[in-house]
Parts: sequence; C-alpha cells; structure tokens
Amino acid sequence: MPDCASASITIGGRVSADDFITLCRLIADEGLCLEEDGEEFSPELRIEGQPLRLFDHQAIGGRFGSLEAWCEYRGLPFTRTCAGYPGAWRAERVVFTGRGPIKEYPADEDGNAVATMKTVEAHEHISTLCAWFAAAEFEVPPLVVIVGDETSPGTITRASAGQEESGGGGGEQSSQLQKGSAI
Repeated sequence: MPDCASASITIGGRVSADDFITLCRLIADEGLCLEEDGEEFSPELRIEGQPLRLFDHQAIGGRFGSLEAWCEYRGLPFTRTCAGYPGAWRAERVVFTGRGPIKEYPADEDGNAVATMKTVEAHEHISTLCAWFAAAEFEVPPLVVIVGDETSPGTITRASAGQEESGGGGGEQSSQLQKGSAI
C-alpha cells in the first residue's frame, strides 16, 4: 500500500461548464470531501462565490497528482497543504497562483509556512523574508463557472460529473488504485 497522509486543496479561478465537469471527475477520482471527515464532493454542493476547499485523509504521497496537473495546465490557482509522513516527506504548503511555477514551502502540521535557518539565510533583508511568507499565504480567488448556453452549474450532478465512471464505486482497493490516474 502506498504512503498516504492528510491533505487539502483549495482551487479557484474561472472555468467553463465543460471544464467544471472535468474538474468534478478529477475530484471524484481522488475521492475528495468538502469537509474533513465529511461527505464526498458533489457538484451541487459547491458554494457560489467561494474557492473550492477539498480534503482527503488518505492522499497518496500527500498529493493530488492528476488534479494538480490539470489545474496547472488550465491556469487555475490552488494551494495544497499536506501532513508529513515519517521517513518520506515533511509537511508542506504548495502554491500555484495561476501563472509561473508551483512553489513549495515547508509547513507545520496545520499548513502554515515555516522558515528554516536555510530559508532565513537565503534572504538578505527582512523585507524579502516577509515577501516569502506573503507569497506562501496566497489567497485563492473564488471558483467561477462560466455558464454557456447548454450547461448550468446548477444542473451538474454527481451522476453527470461521472461519479459512476470515475472511482465512485468498487470499494476502497479499487478507488486507491484509481486515485490520481486520470488527466
């Protein structure tokens, strides 16, 4: 069984209705929840005017590989935090602003960026260190679904987002194997 840890991701930006359906399928593949220990994500539970906050207590590698790659490809800003896993990785906070490279920051178990001595030494002035912390605390904008003529976010359901086709059934072993395997 692969190494897993608690992780969360917050996604924002603008997507078409078709891309929102793809996003929902990727979320279903990961088996993500809207709340810690809550029910699995369903498109109709998305809150208008808010970024999408999702959780998983068993994220493989503490990451959401396919989901993060798709968001990066589409230019959707996101932050991800994950707990550390002894002997494998430390807790981290990952920030993608929608442009440029993804940035990784060491973090505490609550996802707050922490500066190591190496980080402090890399900054000659307190102002650049403060800027580093500010970049780590990037505020993800709301997720906005651009409604076309055919699809409305209000009509997208778990079934239409492909829950049955994308890891929504088949037991825990099946969903663990499918996690993160689709782009």
